[in-house]
Amino acid sequence: MKALLGLSDLFPDRFGGGRGVKKEVHRNRRAFPRGASNVISTRFATEAFNEPRSVKMQFLTKRLCVGVLALAIMSVLSGCNVRGLFTSYGDDPVWVDPNAAAAETAAAGDAGGPGKAVYGRICAACHLGSGKGVPGNNIPALAGSALAQGDARKPIAIVLHGLRGPIERNGVQINGQMAAWKDQLDDQQIADVLTYVRSAFGNAAGPVTADEVKAVREETASRTVQYTEAELP
Repeated sequence: MKALLGLSDLFPDRFGGGRGVKKEVHRNRRAFPRGASNVISTRFATEAFNEPRSVKMQFLTKRLCVGVLALAIMSVLSGCNVRGLFTSYGDDPVWVDPNAAAAETAAAGDAGGPGKAVYGRICAACHLGSGKGVPGNNIPALAGSALAQGDARKPIAIVLHGLRGPIERNGVQINGQMAAWKDQLDDQQIADVLTYVRSAFGNAAGPVTADEVKAVREETASRTVQYTEAELP
């Protein structure tokens, strides 16, 4: 007697649909009087085994692709900061003290006003922080200077267009040159620095306003060379 069995018959829960390893079962009662079976495997239906593995591989492949794509997108966007979508430390709100401006203004006044900062950046390299200058090196002193404390138009003109020697101060001949600052400093900055010079280093002259600087700038707009002392307005 010959019977044809498949894995679906032997393992119906795992291999359905009649596909599987087919076996020929021969019953030969003369050779096996007690009805034992001689089971011979004849063929493997590879699709029965490949199908579960193929489905699993497809699932893993899809998950891998999704993961790689997600990593790529995160890498590209990690350096971006789209306001409202991503945040960075630069997006943190900054609290501004409404009284800070007034406090800074008061502190600036105590420290010499905004003109002191301009002086330190522009003038101190030559005239020194003390305002004493270096007369022996053709740099006149601002401390005690009658020119700096006199008519404000003269120092305004000097800062705008520069000054060249010779001049004489306290019996010392000074034949240096001062650069023009009309293109580097605006009217307010010039007013601030001259106000500082006229009230620092023991000087006691009044402040200079931006309107005064503006008027002199307009009156002398055509000038292209430094002043001599005799040419000052």
